[in-house]
Amino acid sequence: MLQHGPVADYLDALARELSFDRALSRRVRAEVEDHLREAAAARPGGPSPDNQRHVIAEFGDPGELAMSYMSASLLSQMRRAAGATLLAVIAIFVAMEARIAWYGLLDWKSDPHWLTAPGLWLDRWAFAIALLIALAGCFYAATRRAPPRFREDYGRELDHCITLCAAAAVALLVTVFTETVLTGVRLFGWGLRWEILFPVGSLAAEISAAALLIWQIREMVRKKTAAEHPRPIAKA
Repeated sequence: MLQHGPVADYLDALARELSFDRALSRRVRAEVEDHLREAAAARPGGPSPDNQRHVIAEFGDPGELAMSYMSASLLSQMRRAAGATLLAVIAIFVAMEARIAWYGLLDWKSDPHWLTAPGLWLDRWAFAIALLIALAGCFYAATRRAPPRFREDYGRELDHCITLCAAAAVALLVTVFTETVLTGVRLFGWGLRWEILFPVGSLAAEISAAALLIWQIREMVRKKTAAEHPRPIAKA
């Protein structure tokens, strides 16, 4: 392993440019180090500082190299966020339908409550909006292409996808909140009975799906922000 010299400085610069994605930075750094080390060692005189500088000059500027990885990485992150949004919508739909089926299996009818009618209306509309926005986000992410370099217009495309995912997440949060209230109304007065385990568990699954979606969107925002404003890596 080359710990000092031009190659180490080059790798530090490359890692700094890719610091927005730690996993990508580690992978690319290892790949580039192997290539540079082998190329320098293959030259007459071995991995001397002059040979290191020569292979680095042939390899190219670390900023230019990082740019090619940056755009592709953020496109993958965009598509993961859009896919996670649609998966969260599907997971919440499955949990809601499973809970309804459970009520039907047990012939579990709830007493009329003033919250039921407006709650069901809000629940259905919020879910429908979340589904439509999630589908739009997936289509938008699938039709984007990563440019060779990170550009301002590409940053706006990422922002558009973030906005779509966030809007779908807000609608899903409304759905989950409404489902929580409606489930609480139905379960009120039943006490600690085994029949409530499935409704409570399915509701917990909905909350988990929404929480994971929020985390995925947050990761996309963090990586985009870090890519636009890389922080220097402190040297030991």
